[in-house]
Amino acid sequence: MKKLYEYQNLRGEYFKLKEKVNSTAKKEELLEWKGRIEQINREKEELKGLMDEKNKLVKKINALIKDIEAKEKDLEKQLYEGNVLNPKELLSMQKKLDELGGHKKHTEETYLRENEEFSSIQRELEDKKQELMKEYRPYQDEINKYKQSKEIDKVNLNELAKQIKEMEKEIDNSLLEIYLKHAKKLGNNVLALVKGGKCGGCNIDISKVDLGEVKTGNKLVICENCGRILVINL
Repeated sequence: MKKLYEYQNLRGEYFKLKEKVNSTAKKEELLEWKGRIEQINREKEELKGLMDEKNKLVKKINALIKDIEAKEKDLEKQLYEGNVLNPKELLSMQKKLDELGGHKKHTEETYLRENEEFSSIQRELEDKKQELMKEYRPYQDEINKYKQSKEIDKVNLNELAKQIKEMEKEIDNSLLEIYLKHAKKLGNNVLALVKGGKCGGCNIDISKVDLGEVKTGNKLVICENCGRILVINL
């Protein structure tokens, strides 16, 4: 019985480890974590695309300002060189110069606003990059730990399976058959230690007759309540 009890404990370790190996809880946690990282990365790429578009717009507006300034310079040169004497033409040129000035002012205001938005997006992008790295590095560490742990657990599981097979050779075949038959209904805890006259499986009092049979060890005694095989003094 002692060897069978050791066998039960070994099977208990095996099934506990097997449950851990087959558990999807950690995998689901890592997948959820991966999803957060992918979302952050998508947001980062969106900001990057938006910043590129904004940068092109800012450059375009800046080029427009330079073009206006060039036109202003050209008109001012014509206006103040004294080559144009016609009052109407001079008035027309001044009007164009004033219009260019108004256009330039409006364009410069647009440039400042768009440039500020560009800087804001740039700051957001940097923050998003930092957020991504903050999540990514520990995620990679956790993934590596998970894979290593999984491999170790699989090796240990195979070793326990070998030990169980070896121990089965040391147990009487008829006794092992009874145990495995009960295990189909009761799970791994087929044997229950008697403690203080009670079944260690269900904590129900054992009759004096059954208790005596358990102590002598002449035959297998089954708990009338939970169906476990009662053992003592292991």
